[in-house]
Amino acid sequence: MNNMLACPSCGLDETESIVHLGSYILRCAACGEAIVATSSMGMFDSDHAFSAFADPGPGKHPAPEMLIARGPLRQISTAISGAARNGTLIRLIPDPKG
Repeated sequence: MNNMLACPSCGLDETESIVHLGSYILRCAACGEAIVATSSMGMFDSDHAFSAFADPGPGKHPAPEMLIARGPLRQISTAISGAARNGTLIRLIPDPKG
């Protein structure tokens, strides 16, 4: 990664993708500081495959039972939006290309 997305608080350049309410947020994987945010609506018009989990917190790996949906964002956006609208933080993890 490059330093354009380095965390302003701790300097780490590892990010995690989070959906909260109507926002898509890149946050620091170490301290949880929000680095950049945009509307989640623009992200959901994609065929890239992701696994969406209830977020366990910065730098923590979600347990399998925390899975909300898996597949192309275009197809799982309703499930993600429904959970995020209730205030749940949703972690998006890109699925490896098969």
